[in-house]
Amino acid sequence: MALEEAVALCRQCHRLAPFCFYNGNTFAGIIRDVIQSLGLPPAKAYVVRSLVGHIVAGVSTGEEEQAFRDFCGSLDSAPPAPQGG
Repeated sequence: MALEEAVALCRQCHRLAPFCFYNGNTFAGIIRDVIQSLGLPPAKAYVVRSLVGHIVAGVSTGEEEQAFRDFCGSLDSAPPAPQGG
């Protein structure tokens, strides 16, 4: 699943509100963990986690959403990360 699709899925799940409390925190936390697993430099990871948290919670601006799309585009054009083993 592409990162943009994962963020959209978390946002949809948040909007379904399957829990009584903390839906935003739950689904934003899931996608933040995904971002953490990308192994980005700390400053970039912080910015991307903030962006996806706002997108999932439904409070992002158009500018934030564009910045996230740009980030995802940069992932698509980056060479594959080496696999450990």
